[in-house]
Amino acid sequence: GHFLSHILTESNMQATEQHGTFAVQLAIYDLSQGMARSLSAQFLGPNHAIDIIPHTGIIVFGKEYYFGGNGIECSDPQHFRSTRGIFPMQIQDLGRTRISQSQFEAWCRRHGASGGMFS
Repeated sequence: GHFLSHILTESNMQATEQHGTFAVQLAIYDLSQGMARSLSAQFLGPNHAIDIIPHTGIIVFGKEYYFGGNGIECSDPQHFRSTRGIFPMQIQDLGRTRISQSQFEAWCRRHGASGGMFS
């Protein structure tokens, strides 16, 4: 498949609010940065290679929400990427939501792991 690199800009995020709804995207990362396939093929054989070591984040309200060491965390998408030196291999549009940011973050607090940003 074709992978796209997409960098969200502030003007991009402002344009995502439309008629009381907010765009929701899924960012897919390869934590191995391409190494999983070659290394796993060496150990497991080419028929059993692992394509990626996935990590995902949900982009909505101008923030990226993801599971981290402290449960459900969030940050500015550019900050997340620049501090970790990793960029999405693909970003998929999931649709739109009518849920507000405060409602979503309340849900994150209820469902986040103990000690996390939203716990």
